[in-house]
Amino acid sequence: MEIKKISLPWIYHPEINEETLRSEKGVSLVAVLDTDKQRKDGSCSIKIRIIHERIYKYHSTKVSVTKDEYLKLFGNRLSAELKEKRVVVYHYLKRAYSVINEMEEFSFVEFKDRFTRKRSETKSVYPYYERYIELLKSEERLGTAQNYTYSMKKLKEFHGKNSISFEVITPTFLRQYEKWMIDNGQSKTTVGIYCRPLKKIFNDAIADGVIGNDKNPFGDVKRGKYQAPEGNNTKKALSLDDLRKIIIYVPELESPEHYYRDMWVFSYLGNGINMKDLCLLKYKDIDGNRIRFSREKTKNTNRSAKPISIALIEMNKEIIERWGRFPRDLDEFIFPVLDGKPNEEEIKRKVQQFIKQVNKYMGKLGGKLNIEAKITTYYARHSYVTASLRAGVDIHTITENVGHSSLKVIGKYIDSLNEEESVRNANKLLNFD
Repeated sequence: MEIKKISLPWIYHPEINEETLRSEKGVSLVAVLDTDKQRKDGSCSIKIRIIHERIYKYHSTKVSVTKDEYLKLFGNRLSAELKEKRVVVYHYLKRAYSVINEMEEFSFVEFKDRFTRKRSETKSVYPYYERYIELLKSEERLGTAQNYTYSMKKLKEFHGKNSISFEVITPTFLRQYEKWMIDNGQSKTTVGIYCRPLKKIFNDAIADGVIGNDKNPFGDVKRGKYQAPEGNNTKKALSLDDLRKIIIYVPELESPEHYYRDMWVFSYLGNGINMKDLCLLKYKDIDGNRIRFSREKTKNTNRSAKPISIALIEMNKEIIERWGRFPRDLDEFIFPVLDGKPNEEEIKRKVQQFIKQVNKYMGKLGGKLNIEAKITTYYARHSYVTASLRAGVDIHTITENVGHSSLKVIGKYIDSLNEEESVRNANKLLNFD
């Protein structure tokens, strides 16, 4: 007499759409009872089963039940023990789903690495920082990696321990953290710079299923959550009169002052191009009377960002003619800051030194021209935006020209101009002539 093997049902998470997961990720995700390995007491392990490209992989949920108990999990009336076991199975399914959903392209190797991390490790904030910092370094995003390193160090300094779990970081904790930083001389802008990486790290842990979204301390202040301050972020723009002084100034020909003044002017006239992008410009980026390039800042973070187009007016053409490299090979950098095929570390070092020199000579020039502001490279970019707004250029055009992803940043410049107008109007109240 042949004994028929009973096919047991699969456990699906009630919040996971299995059909959508298969169509979007090519993955099937369920929990099953592993009846092939039965213990002496008759119980078997419930395992997460993943199918991808007809390959099956199983991962333990640490839950064991008998066949009868397993079938009861599909009912409504459960003992407290079975209810707890079903919650645990659902937790593992949800965690597996979060890992799969976070992956751009599914692979069993990456899934296993993320899914099977030790609980003590995944509950800790600093390993998340360290892994992401290593990822940034591998992508040669050294500036961003440095920001995350500083953010982690500041958190360690405040907390005073080498380990901190995600559960410890609550809205109250973050408000105390902010107060501590401000009491120690940090500006609100700096507080935001330190807290934004932490927010990203928290979101990664939520995506991994390490901590629930309900425990996320960041969010709407009205709902008791914490929101990192943005600071006043005062835009450093020069007046039109100060800009005129810089542009008509005649330096000693081919002197360092001449060179660095020209680089600052090129930035101002070139849509406020930042100095790293300026240093990376190549002759192949010149297209007739325009320069077209993609911002380094957004290459890795905003794949849909449009290339920036700069109109080449005569003054910037003259600057290229005066300081541009010869011979003018298409793959050659226009300005003599970088050479050959520099790696990201070399680019960072040389660009920082270049910015330091620009700031040094522009600071001295500002003193010569009786300009109150201590002029830096930031003034070139901010002055471009402010001068464009004053000239009536459409805000959407300005946003596109400087490569911002939203109008929000440009709105801060408008706020600054409105503040200037308010001061002028207030002073008129004292004009009795």
